[in-house]
Amino acid sequence: MKVSPAKAQTARIAAAIDKLASFTEADRPYTRLVFSPEFDAARHWLADAFAAAGLVCHIDSGGNLIGTRTANLKKANGDKADGTKVLIGSHIDTVPAGGRFDGIAGVIAALEVVHYLNQNQIELPFDLEIVDYLGEELNVWGTSCLGSRHMAGLLTPEILGRVDADGRQLGNEITRIGGTNLGCDKVRSDADQILACLELHIEQAKILETQGHDIGIVTAIPGIYRYGISVKGQAGHSGTTPMADRQDALVAAADIIQAINRLASDIARDENQHFVATIGKIDVFPNGAAIVPGQVEMTLDMRSASAHAKSAFLAAFETICRDCVTRRNCAVDVAPLAAADIAPMDSDLMQNLSDSAAINGLSAIKLASGAGHDTAHLSRFAPAAIIFIPCRDGLSHCPEEFASNEAIAKGAWVLTSCVLALAGKPFQAVAKQ
Repeated sequence: MKVSPAKAQTARIAAAIDKLASFTEADRPYTRLVFSPEFDAARHWLADAFAAAGLVCHIDSGGNLIGTRTANLKKANGDKADGTKVLIGSHIDTVPAGGRFDGIAGVIAALEVVHYLNQNQIELPFDLEIVDYLGEELNVWGTSCLGSRHMAGLLTPEILGRVDADGRQLGNEITRIGGTNLGCDKVRSDADQILACLELHIEQAKILETQGHDIGIVTAIPGIYRYGISVKGQAGHSGTTPMADRQDALVAAADIIQAINRLASDIARDENQHFVATIGKIDVFPNGAAIVPGQVEMTLDMRSASAHAKSAFLAAFETICRDCVTRRNCAVDVAPLAAADIAPMDSDLMQNLSDSAAINGLSAIKLASGAGHDTAHLSRFAPAAIIFIPCRDGLSHCPEEFASNEAIAKGAWVLTSCVLALAGKPFQAVAKQ
């Protein structure tokens, strides 16, 4: 029997979503870039919401906002709590002109777990940490998932030292919001005490919606690799520079973009695996209507569920760049910006989540993620899993992005039942029958 969330729960979720979404650039909704005034204000509100739910808040050395529900002093069998913990969370930053649910839904669903435990006076034998991971979205420093990378010991001094166009150093920005940048090359010190890292996220595709399922149990998160591509030609007067003599960097860049698109399409078809490649950010210099472009800087985002597909792409990409140098008489330089290898999810947690969906009367299927998430980095040092909920028409990273309050509530049921099972309690439905 299908069960609907209580009106009080959906109203609470709606109010929280609306409040976080209100922290946006007024003329560009929904824009809440990491370290922006809008982000800072949203963080302050979220810290208050954590405290109102009885959580003890702090910002860790990597700039993650964490609200902790401390374990009961004794376990059910009388033994003293041993310092183990479960993490649930997502992120509240957005891409420029993004959506209202990407990341936010996962943080609010995590809070719903706490509300259920509080309302039913349930004590856990482990600490429960609700986390807003810092800077999950790709930023002007060329690296996504800042907070989860830090926990995994992957936020290197080179990344922390990067400076944006406004002169802001990444490491200094993390310090400004309360981080310390300490231990950036070390995995979180209590990693061996973490029982599970859980996340809820909108699917950002339409498999669940099309097939009519409530929950997606993610099997793996693809490898994500980003490269900076610099194309240098020679600027010149657009009216007097003969076509045959031009070293037009933008034309050369266009050749590379088209070749990448064809190559990625061929690999995705031949490998029958999830593989995509995108040039989504381009800067043209001098960027004048009457000037032949002399330089182009762009970013390649490549995602692959297959190591073989990745290798095949990079080999062919090298040839594409070399051919462009010869044909367009422009220099092409490629530099790696960030990398995250394929991240399989923990099989035991996947089964736990599947059982949790079933006991709550929810339909669930297994599927692979096409997008990257903080959970990928967390899986490097602790058992980790992520669930998806449907989003309308599969739209994401745009203002039209939408997930229903009911879908978020159902995802929170699954997370809650999973936490109760991890606490050694029999699987139980948290939905109101």
